[in-house]
Amino acid sequence: MSTTSTRLALPDDGQAEIRITSADPEAAQLVWEKAAAALGYPGRPRRRVVGDGTELAAVVDAPDRPLPGQETAADTDTGHLMAGPRITVDELAVHCSAAAVWLDQLARAAETPDTPVELADDIDSLRREATTLRDRAKRLHQVARIIDGDVPLATAFAHGRDQWGNAALDTDREDFGGPAIIPTANQLLHLAQSARYATSTCTYPEGMDGVPGSLLKSWESKKAQERRAGERLAAIAKEVLRIECERCGAGSGDHCRTSTNRVAEQAHTARQREAEANVDARIGWVGENPVAVAEA
Repeated sequence: MSTTSTRLALPDDGQAEIRITSADPEAAQLVWEKAAAALGYPGRPRRRVVGDGTELAAVVDAPDRPLPGQETAADTDTGHLMAGPRITVDELAVHCSAAAVWLDQLARAAETPDTPVELADDIDSLRREATTLRDRAKRLHQVARIIDGDVPLATAFAHGRDQWGNAALDTDREDFGGPAIIPTANQLLHLAQSARYATSTCTYPEGMDGVPGSLLKSWESKKAQERRAGERLAAIAKEVLRIECERCGAGSGDHCRTSTNRVAEQAHTARQREAEANVDARIGWVGENPVAVAEA
């Protein structure tokens, strides 16, 4: 699995250096384009082979404006959190650490508010939340070190039968949610602990070598899939109310009614089925396919 790193130094001479190295040329190019756009640099980078990877570099005029930051309160406004097209675990760890610092500072500021009011409970809560985030940052940092290949991992889980990564392809793991082709953070931390007494070990990049690139690029977490499924259900709920019900005669905008004329939250089956078909055709949903739902 490739890693991509960037370095943007801002010396006192008014210039900045962009240097990007990656074992994946496409990833390096994507990060380069984003960094160059942020700095307003229209030129092309110097490109050279470094070890097994590609390096893109250029010296540009330092920006006289801040780099793009948070623009809205929407949870989809995530571009400012990452240097590349997707956030790295290392970036997640640093952001959590920064959030802990911010909460501690808020707690300190809250000791002497502009209007005298005792905020002791809120201050304690802010500090507890900061501690939780700090612990989360440490955990994510350890996972990031594992992903980078700094930490040896056992090649199989404790009972010695189930493997992970490329070795788990085409296996039938009945327990613990199926084959660990894409390990969870907990599994990686467990494998790191198990490496201390394992008969064989490998690094995360070695263990993942051979996993199809299409799987790695298309993968997203269970939480993303659950969110998309929820978006689909919300879209179907709206679509139901746009369809007239042949069973009870409910018109557009009206809920279905029972035979005794009581309003029901659940639509009649035919109306529900038609709404599902309309939404699925519109968004391209196939079975459990986790696709995005616009304006859900």
